[in-house]
Amino acid sequence: MISTSPVSKLADYIEQSGLMAPALADEYRYASLPLCVVDAVFSIGVRYTSTQKVVANLCEYADWPRYASSRESRGAGGHGICDLVALFDTLGIEGMADTVFQNRQRTSSRSGILKAAAVLLYCRALTEAGINTFDDFEQNRREYAEAIILGLPGQSSGIAFDYFMMLAGDDNLIKPDRMVQRYVGNALKLDAIPQPRQAAILVRLAARDLCQRGHRWTPLHLDYAIWRFQSAKASTKD
Repeated sequence: MISTSPVSKLADYIEQSGLMAPALADEYRYASLPLCVVDAVFSIGVRYTSTQKVVANLCEYADWPRYASSRESRGAGGHGICDLVALFDTLGIEGMADTVFQNRQRTSSRSGILKAAAVLLYCRALTEAGINTFDDFEQNRREYAEAIILGLPGQSSGIAFDYFMMLAGDDNLIKPDRMVQRYVGNALKLDAIPQPRQAAILVRLAARDLCQRGHRWTPLHLDYAIWRFQSAKASTKD
């Protein structure tokens, strides 16, 4: 039978691409929740190597462990959102940007706020929702935090929040960055790359379709496999 729906076509393309579920990147076992916030905010719209440097700078300055031995063991005796806020209280936004993160990127090139400022707003939203560590993700708290964060400057798309939740342990979400958008556009032979949310939904549905075909894909693993595949493809063109 010839597949006709976009979801089936995408699933077919994934099979034909020979994607394999890779081991997740180290970032998916961050030792503490504040590192997930910093990564999610700083990773939007930039090369990921710069984000990794920001997280490393924070860990070095504060003497925090960067990774746990496994996703299941993270947070044990680690630091909470309140500890990152305490650093802001001491150094201020400018001090955090210059001394700790060593990065003055903004959330957008047009009147965006410092990403350091966005991190603090994120932390305040999580605190208001009652979230301080990995153990605090009760559904109502999560949804309340999302509602607040979507109203913050530069956060209305929800991409950073979904990625934050992926880093925090949710395997059912997609971070539809340009690599994923391009992969979906190529798979469906679209004239223009799909919008981020559209790409995220299609990849999530494709993961379900592939599971029905006998593959063992979670949306998170599929997202990461697509990102690696498309990144490698892009690097060969550089």
